Amino acid sequence: MKRKIITTLLSLSVAGTMAFAPVAAFAASDDAAQTAKTESTDEKTEDADKAEETAEDLTVKTDTQEVTVKNQTGYALTAKDLKDAKDADKDADKKEDAVGKTLTVTGKDETDHVFENVDPDSWTDPVIYDEYGFLYIKYQDADKKEQEIAETADEKEWDSPLTMYLLSNVNVREQADKESKSLKVLSTGTEVKAVSIVPEWIKIETDEVTGYIYHSYITENKEAADAKVKAEKEAKEAKEKAAAEAAQAAAASQASSYDNSSDYSYQEPSYSEPAAQPSAPYEVSRQQYDDCDGSGHGYYEITYSDGSVSYEEY
Repeated sequence: MKRKIITTLLSLSVAGTMAFAPVAAFAASDDAAQTAKTESTDEKTEDADKAEETAEDLTVKTDTQEVTVKNQTGYALTAKDLKDAKDADKDADKKEDAVGKTLTVTGKDETDHVFENVDPDSWTDPVIYDEYGFLYIKYQDADKKEQEIAETADEKEWDSPLTMYLLSNVNVREQADKESKSLKVLSTGTEVKAVSIVPEWIKIETDEVTGYIYHSYITENKEAADAKVKAEKEAKEAKEKAAAEAAQAAAASQASSYDNSSDYSYQEPSYSEPAAQPSAPYEVSRQQYDDCDGSGHGYYEITYSDGSVSYEEY
């Protein structure tokens, strides 16, 4: 009887093992398939990233040559044939003073980006890059000066404001124009709310002012702005220290040039002279900051003897 029970239990154990074996095998197969699928997706993503990183450079054909523009946008670009500036717009009246050519570059989603009044034949080491959806071209001109041009486009408002920081003491202008009135000078590191963008300019809002800042002076990278603040502070302290040491050296030199130890004909007055009255703060240093937007405008940062600072535009 015991043998019969043991035999029956063994039979049930073997049958159970055989029943669950296909399920386990299927689960293992499914895991393998999922792993293979994930690896395949990762490979495709990596391939896409590599494709973006290795986007071909932009070739611009002029009347005399082909100009290669290094592509740093991360995506494919195509340049259309150059057109005369006046022919590129049907409204010729608006192009009376136009010079050079009009370059149209096709980018993401077949979007056209138009650069007006360009002369690619004069470019040296040109680079094209993307900033918030607008394209810019940097290059050296015939005089080896760094230049930058931006595409022509309308202002775009962000769905939600961006928190940004200033990389310099900079003018907030009334309009997106380097000749526009300066509303206020904001200091390096100031946190602002960026609400919209137009090529070369970002519109910002603070509790005190709303206006436009040139794009080179503003960033979302707080660490970069903090580094600028630190560098300016250290430079200011070094300048003040040097000025103080120079003043001390001048005073010491003046004192040593007159020695009355052997001049018995001179007698100190017997009365006490009145204490000197404190003088008004005087200018210690004056630092010039250009706007770097080609306007010739900028401002002076003036430091006074009492430590106060003021700004003067030019």
